[in-house]
Amino acid sequence: MISLRNKAFYFTLKGGEKLKFFDWIKDFFGVEKSMIFINQNALASNEALVAIKDFALCSAINLIAGVLSKCEFKTYLNGIEVKGDEYYLWNIEPNRNQNSTQFIQEFISKLLYYNECLILDINGQLIIADDFTQTEYAVLENTFTNVTRGTMKFDKTFKMSEVLYFKYSNNDVQRLLSELMNGYNNLLKMAIGKFKRSGGRKGILDIDATASGDKNFQQRFDDLMNNRFKTYFEAENAVLPLHRGFNYNEQNGEGSKKSTSDMVDISAIVKEELDRAAQAFKIPTSLLRGDIADVEKITDNFLTFCIDPLSDMVGEEINRKRYGKSAFLKGSYVKADTTCIKHIDIFSISESFDKLIASGGYSIDDLRQKAGDSPLNKEWSKKHWITKNYSDVQDMKGGEK
Repeated sequence: MISLRNKAFYFTLKGGEKLKFFDWIKDFFGVEKSMIFINQNALASNEALVAIKDFALCSAINLIAGVLSKCEFKTYLNGIEVKGDEYYLWNIEPNRNQNSTQFIQEFISKLLYYNECLILDINGQLIIADDFTQTEYAVLENTFTNVTRGTMKFDKTFKMSEVLYFKYSNNDVQRLLSELMNGYNNLLKMAIGKFKRSGGRKGILDIDATASGDKNFQQRFDDLMNNRFKTYFEAENAVLPLHRGFNYNEQNGEGSKKSTSDMVDISAIVKEELDRAAQAFKIPTSLLRGDIADVEKITDNFLTFCIDPLSDMVGEEINRKRYGKSAFLKGSYVKADTTCIKHIDIFSISESFDKLIASGGYSIDDLRQKAGDSPLNKEWSKKHWITKNYSDVQDMKGGEK
């Protein structure tokens, strides 16, 4: 039997030349079997398996990077929120070639994929390194050499205090996830093979003894197997011309129908790979799969366990390197504000909006900014208001009898 991709052929020979024909087959293919398989090139299948693994990994990373790029990096000077050069750098233009959204997405993607990321300050521009070598010390500052960005290599040794260095986890999540998914890939490979076999077309090719004795037999046979049958099976509608002495008979019509259970097996394994990728990055599995049930609670969980720790790590590295201890203790720092990530429907929060103003917790301009509107910048809109329903605890005690 010869199998071309997932198409199978059975060879029989009429007449007394049967033994001679199979001797020729053995010499032609280099195997000693009366039924011969031409196996499908495994490269395409392996590429598909790797693509599924990368799809799961990149889906998780892109989700996190996209969400964090919506954060506003608020800057404070002596405890007062200000908008200056540092604010513009992180929220609008970190360098001449990227806006802040592009920069943050690349930064977070590299951090999660490679488990680390290095950012340089070159003449007031923030540059993400493509590659670098880190030398670690116990007490002294670590150093970074062989730092490159695109086609440029920086001929300088950078100290830890001169750069922003981020490390996502003590363990390489991408490597551990790849090892885990290799096991799923083996199962997926089996499921795909089963799916292909269930829909394979099979037939019998009868070759007359006179045809096998023709001087052009090998050339015709090679053309038939490698070209004509391939085109015939891949075409939606086709006619297969055969040389004299060749007779092909379809055995299963259009082939066995692919069963629903075969597709379910493949879908289940792909779903498992997505779930494992989600768990690795602390993303709710249903959120990565696109489920919409209880999406608000799921989103809150995602922000709490995945986004907030990342934003805290980013803020801490920026503050210790670009501000330092003395300035930070005086109230000068950067904070990644994740409250602006969720979409806000002002009609659904109108009651909460009123309560926050009435309790004096926020000014009107504060809440307008959180709702995505521009502040009014009026004296009264910047004030904090409180209703007469709220009183000092001591006043309440003084009124008691």
